Amino acid sequence: MEWRAVELEVFGVENEHPSPEPILAGLSASPSDLHDAFVSDLPHLAEVRSAHSEILQTVGHSVDEHFEAIQSFQPADVAIGNLGGYREGESLVLPLSGAIQEQVQLEIASHGQTTAIRLSVKGDNGTDLVRTFSLPAGTQLGQAGWRGDDLILDLESN
Repeated sequence: MEWRAVELEVFGVENEHPSPEPILAGLSASPSDLHDAFVSDLPHLAEVRSAHSEILQTVGHSVDEHFEAIQSFQPADVAIGNLGGYREGESLVLPLSGAIQEQVQLEIASHGQTTAIRLSVKGDNGTDLVRTFSLPAGTQLGQAGWRGDDLILDLESN
């Protein structure tokens, strides 16, 4: 995959935000939310087929590349949830209050039908964080930018 830098914009700070949608991954997900998502979104099987074909392509590469890809690549909901983020309509919100905004890098790459985002964050306390995650099937990154200390990733449906 070839990575391209994404320019981060500055969004206006709004007084009211829509209520966050539940993250449907991780240990904090409630069974009723998971069941509702499963029943309401039956095309999720297309994601499974896509992920399966991507894994079959990955297996064709060397073993080291395969393990590196598996360990560093998470679905967006899992990665965002692990960072304390949440969904807001069609956007993903990442609270990055300790980040040096000028040193936050966002890169995007596509491989087949999978679009990946790589987020590199430098903290004001000297910590570095790099996360790579895939966007939900059928979406692409519309724009990305800052709203206060939150990094907003606006997603668009294909």
